[in-house]
Amino acid sequence: MGESVGVQAGRVCPGCGEQNSIPLVFGMPGFDDFRRAEAGVVALGGCLTPDDERAFVCRTCELAWGSESDPTADEAELSGLLGVTHRDVIRALGAGWRREASAGGQEGVAWFVSGEPAQVAVGVQSSRFVLDRPLTSWDDVRPGPLMADGPRFTREDLLDDPQGVAWVAEDIASRRRRSFRWCRTCRRSTPPESFVGSQSACERCVRLGDPDG
Repeated sequence: MGESVGVQAGRVCPGCGEQNSIPLVFGMPGFDDFRRAEAGVVALGGCLTPDDERAFVCRTCELAWGSESDPTADEAELSGLLGVTHRDVIRALGAGWRREASAGGQEGVAWFVSGEPAQVAVGVQSSRFVLDRPLTSWDDVRPGPLMADGPRFTREDLLDDPQGVAWVAEDIASRRRRSFRWCRTCRRSTPPESFVGSQSACERCVRLGDPDG
């Protein structure tokens, strides 16, 4: 599943339209499963796995629905903007795309990022798109795909040369990953803009460890 526990970002319940769905776990539950179910971050589906196994359950309307291979709302939006299928996007650009929350700039341009932490961004305008690095500051402003510095592509490039597009996306992601640092407190990979070098820790852990913070 995209996220192991908790509300699944971008998963819109087809019953009520809320983004309030958690993983539905089948099989003999263990102690951790019971603990997580009590905390409301997973739901127990029973010891037997049904033929039409559902991946999520909505905490608002209690509908069991979907599968892990279903696109999220943001992934479906990206596919729609590009005029291709979700499978086409995965083949050329990979999965896990979500709206870039801090992206601003030119009207009519949609920016998405993939990876955790974000490793590559795609900006879409009409039938064209550009691959670029994720934003590293809330003050950054995104240009339109025709003005950005990153490699530019068309819908036809994505369909006819998915491996070429994938190579460019991975090159950007690889360079981004090389800039990550490891937080000595939570031991998680951290982008440089969120890393406090003097503390060898991420900003979140520094705040949690500061009694005056």
